[in-house]
Amino acid sequence: MVMTNQEAWAIYEHYIQAWRPISDERRRSLATESIAEDAQYSSPLLGAGGRESIIQRMSAFQEQFPGGHFEIGDVSAHHDVALLTWILVQADGTVFAKGHDQIRVSSAGKIVSLITFAPSVSKP
Repeated sequence: MVMTNQEAWAIYEHYIQAWRPISDERRRSLATESIAEDAQYSSPLLGAGGRESIIQRMSAFQEQFPGGHFEIGDVSAHHDVALLTWILVQADGTVFAKGHDQIRVSSAGKIVSLITFAPSVSKP
């Protein structure tokens, strides 16, 4: 599979909708539509997991940041992999943090691998 930046953006946009303050039923539906069941997930908060781990993290996010959501800052894709900048926006509209996700997408257009990086720093 070779995806364009636009295709990667659209897939990721669908995925981040599940992080919004929505019902658990809608969250699960969006996650099922955008993430493969056997997807591999890794983040600084979770060493490894699959789609269920991601859904649990989405729910926990809403407990930590009620009304918060993610927006996309930029994208760079090649073949079946994309690097995206995420922006965590709090309920009042203020930006809390920015970081990155690397996704790998199946030929069916679902995320099969997701590596989340902690918020970026300009100088270590």
